[in-house]
Amino acid sequence: QGYCPPFRVLDYTAQVYDTNVDSASRVMSKMEAHGSENHGSGGKTSLSRATVKVRVLDNADDETDFTDRLDVAEGDGPVDALANALKQALTPSHPELKNLQLVDYKVRILDPESATQAATRVMIEFKDVETQVKWTTVSVDRNIISASLNALVDGFEYALKEVVAGCVLDDLFDDFE
Repeated sequence: QGYCPPFRVLDYTAQVYDTNVDSASRVMSKMEAHGSENHGSGGKTSLSRATVKVRVLDNADDETDFTDRLDVAEGDGPVDALANALKQALTPSHPELKNLQLVDYKVRILDPESATQAATRVMIEFKDVETQVKWTTVSVDRNIISASLNALVDGFEYALKEVVAGCVLDDLFDDFE
């Protein structure tokens, strides 16, 4: 039997609200405020917010007991907000994800001659802060947010590979779409 994901993202949005288009001043103010966990308040001129809807199996003993969760989170950018929303939505069913940390995020344009329509490769490095185990996921898409979400999903799935039971969700998704 093939791979079956422990959850499925049904839909998502990522929004950026920005009143300061001067990136240099944003970087400097971020460096000055380094160390504060101030997401979306305290005079910030930029705010990212993501909404994620996921389907998870609630009870491994009952393969028809699933839940759809809709969560909203803020972050320092759209990818951070997506990661926060995904973690928030999945942690009730998978508490081991509380140890998940994003360590690095890299983007590379694969076909620069295509300009803004270029394929984008996203690499995200994760770490389990409890075990110190690290892994990297990669995704490619012409939409940088989609590539980022796909790499995030792969990273979260990898974090759950040891604790998730067999393949049960694929059948559920087919039945309820």
